Amino acid sequence: MFELSTDVASPTLLQQGDYSAYDALYLGDFSCPNFPNNFTSNPELLAEAVQTVHNWGKKCYLRLYAVPSNHDLPWVRKVIESALALPLDGLEVHNLGLLRMLREMGCTKPLHLGVFGNLYTDATARVVKEYGVTRVYPNPELSLKEAIYIRDHTPIEVLIPVHGKIPLVISETCFIQEHAQGSTDGPCTFTCSEEHWLTRSEGEWSLKDTGRMTLSGSDLCMLEHVESLAAARLPAFYVQSHGETAEFVSKEGRIYRQALDHAFAGTPVGDLTPQMAELSALARMGLCNGYYFESAGRRYVGRA
Repeated sequence: MFELSTDVASPTLLQQGDYSAYDALYLGDFSCPNFPNNFTSNPELLAEAVQTVHNWGKKCYLRLYAVPSNHDLPWVRKVIESALALPLDGLEVHNLGLLRMLREMGCTKPLHLGVFGNLYTDATARVVKEYGVTRVYPNPELSLKEAIYIRDHTPIEVLIPVHGKIPLVISETCFIQEHAQGSTDGPCTFTCSEEHWLTRSEGEWSLKDTGRMTLSGSDLCMLEHVESLAAARLPAFYVQSHGETAEFVSKEGRIYRQALDHAFAGTPVGDLTPQMAELSALARMGLCNGYYFESAGRRYVGRA
């Protein structure tokens, strides 16, 4: 009735994590091709990973690099060539140029437009549909009503993030490396493995920086609204776990799986106080609803 997915960047994270609550996994870190053993930029790692995920009975998607420059296109093409030879269930793309490349390469796999495809309208959804896109991740600034409108007015599926930090900005250079080493020319020491926060001097807000991508400080949380999501007949949900711990991935998946199962079965979700406490404990900067309810991104609105 619905699909719950999350992301996993490397073989190590795939082996160490508990993904039992999820129906599908997005392989790769689309923001940084230099991340160690990143599925996005190391095609030799894909075959075993795809087989592992399929053996678990889950769908498996590959995330392509979100912001390739011209000098990146040769290696990205090699990744695509390898991906097309594998039984992947789809490819995630953020770049219109790569959509065209995939069509020219004869790709017949389902394509998903990622968050940095910056989709705001149903008109754009219809355009990318012509390139083989079957699912879109709407821009995080859209409200839930606007995302549903796109679903209702296009022959395309909409992916709804239900938990995790909101991707805000992406760059082809690494802010952490530049800050730590004074430039981005030297070898990467992968200090992104530690947490980095951008905090306003007065402390009113913080953002999380993972090197080439900046995310919200607060965690998007839609647990108390799963019944509304089920009532809207939305079929695809996503937990954003980039840069998070194995504990985060496992707990968020378990909590949302139980709640969504109840909501889609038409049975009461019940008191979510214990689950909300668990989610809050994993959210260093608190919880929010993003822009889903047409308000400031840092606000949190609970059940009515």
